[in-house]
Amino acid sequence: MMSQFRFERLALIGLIGLSAGTVGCSLLDVQTQTQITEDALQNPANAQLIVNGAVSDFECALGAYVVGMGLLSDEFESAGGAALFFDWDRRTQEASSGTYAVGDCLANQVSLGTYRPISTARYTADNALALLNGWTDQEVPDRQGLIATSLAYGGYSRILLGEGFCSAAIDLGPELTPAQVFAQAEAKFTEAIAAAAGNPDLIRMATVGRARARLNMGKLAEAGQDASTIPVGFVWNANYNAAAFRSQNQLTNMHFRTNGIIVSAPFRNLTFDGVPDPRLKVADAGRASADPTRRLWLTSKYPLQDSPIALATGVEAQLILAEAVGGQQAVGIINALHTRVGLPATFASTDPTAIKNQIIDERRREFFADGHRSYDILRYNLPLNPPAGTVHPQGGTYGAQRCLPLPDIERNNNPNLSVSR
Repeated sequence: MMSQFRFERLALIGLIGLSAGTVGCSLLDVQTQTQITEDALQNPANAQLIVNGAVSDFECALGAYVVGMGLLSDEFESAGGAALFFDWDRRTQEASSGTYAVGDCLANQVSLGTYRPISTARYTADNALALLNGWTDQEVPDRQGLIATSLAYGGYSRILLGEGFCSAAIDLGPELTPAQVFAQAEAKFTEAIAAAAGNPDLIRMATVGRARARLNMGKLAEAGQDASTIPVGFVWNANYNAAAFRSQNQLTNMHFRTNGIIVSAPFRNLTFDGVPDPRLKVADAGRASADPTRRLWLTSKYPLQDSPIALATGVEAQLILAEAVGGQQAVGIINALHTRVGLPATFASTDPTAIKNQIIDERRREFFADGHRSYDILRYNLPLNPPAGTVHPQGGTYGAQRCLPLPDIERNNNPNLSVSR
């Protein structure tokens, strides 16, 4: 997990409801929640539960990431909710603030922690892989499938680290650029694809992940090749349930239930050729938000605490393919996606710039509130909305952040990183 943290135990979330990682460090002294020892848990009989815990850790991390990065981008805005939303929405997170760095999934997620949960998910996936590699097929049923799952979620954890953060560190290692993190993700997905033989859906999930990593690295031909193998109807979800706060869909809690964040203006009333776009599911709720001076604009994309979030889809693969190939093949992909959701299939252009801009627009619509938008703003160098320097409704001014800084708690506790000043 986060490089400076030391695991006290690996708990088995999926079936026994414990935290997937209790950690400790010089700044965060988290107490062990159970008398169960690490050695007792980390044995072949618990292999499935260990992998389930890693998946659960990732799903918790993704839920917080979608909320936080939606606020950092132009998808959502703070509307009288908790003060912790303000720095997200203003794009003024500081490495020393800790709000995005140290919040975790142990009890609640009101801190909107992202770095620690993602790093926890990365660690638990990598730790599960190391354990599985030390066991045999005779000791662990479907060991290769569990290995492939651990690799794939280790890859997706790295995708979030690379897309969300300006730099990252792994296992007390050196500071890594996003490109270096994406290269690690690509390698994880490649291994996952090889290990998942006989499980076509897991292969597709990992292949979409590898296409995403390759796209982020500018490897368009390879990304397009991966994407071309995925059926458009394929969906792999991150799943949630209402049993405990950490397992709930956090966008549902913080947006749909508490009304503390609202859909931003660029995502309201979107149409194509005069036809409302059904992909965003955004509407004026007809009343005020938590801030009584502002209207409540809601998306019903995630109406329930157990609403899933799409992690890898055939639609994503199609838009990666469109970006990779361009031209009239890309135009055809865009129109096919419109037909799929009942929009007019009338986009036409021979201008490469116009086609690229339409792909970017399709991505913001298709992937609304899925965790893609913030990195698209960075990768395509899109204008910030509102612009930096604009007065924020809740005080201060908007900043120019497009990614989150490596937190001081990581930098100050990792001997291979320079200390923050």
